[in-house]
Amino acid sequence: MFDLPRWEQYKLIDSGDFEKLEQFGEVFVVRPEPIAIWTKHEDKIWDDCHATYKRKGDDGEWDIKKPFPKNWNIAWKKQKFELRTTSFKHTGLFPEQASNWEWLGKNLKPGAAVLNLFGYTGGATIACAQAKASEVVHVDASRPAISWAKTNAELSSLGKAPIRWIEDDAQKFVARELRRSRVYDAIILDPPAFGRGPKTELWKFEEHLPALLTSLWEILNRKHGLLLLNAYSLGFPPIALEQLVRASIPWTANIETVELGLEETTKRKFVVPAGIAVRVTW
Repeated sequence: MFDLPRWEQYKLIDSGDFEKLEQFGEVFVVRPEPIAIWTKHEDKIWDDCHATYKRKGDDGEWDIKKPFPKNWNIAWKKQKFELRTTSFKHTGLFPEQASNWEWLGKNLKPGAAVLNLFGYTGGATIACAQAKASEVVHVDASRPAISWAKTNAELSSLGKAPIRWIEDDAQKFVARELRRSRVYDAIILDPPAFGRGPKTELWKFEEHLPALLTSLWEILNRKHGLLLLNAYSLGFPPIALEQLVRASIPWTANIETVELGLEETTKRKFVVPAGIAVRVTW
């Protein structure tokens, strides 16, 4: 089952031949998409983009076709985001995550204390703050990402919201919270396949996620709450991630596992898979 987000200011125009053509507000970009093994639907429309990302080794660069702002903004409902092109192909926004933000808005109880691990540029943090969380603890190992998230919170009129911005390794932060006997009503985590903390701490998804989830069990409110695990395409089927969560969080009352995706605006309406979300409430 695919959960497809509803956007007004973002569109997946077309995809195929290992690329995707996207519209972020008024800016059209072409980026690599390894999973798009099919052919493009409309070749002609691809030429009218503002920029194309080209890989060069482990990194890459943008080939600018038409001028556009260095930074520009788009919105999803009341959330606003500053976008920019980066050397690692991203724009600072994963549009498929709007499905998770909508789920958080519907399921997070006002007054909840929230921990957002691997928080990146703050989409889930902003969604929780707008849902009247009493506190959102946003943790990310990247100082530039946290600065970007703060900018997005300001743009979303949440500059004075109860958000704590923490630059730290997720595993070390959770270990300290365990020692402090801290309890959260909701935990969100969006771990990468591979990464390093601010002090070069190593993170490997399949090696470190099971232990991290077991630790989170100890700091979750047992009476009521939620957990959201988001994972990008890593070769694991949805059922594998769901069963990992079931094994780690024994009292899961309601669990929903969905594939996230983005649907083309073409007549064929192909879907580009964009990850898996395991959503738990109790």
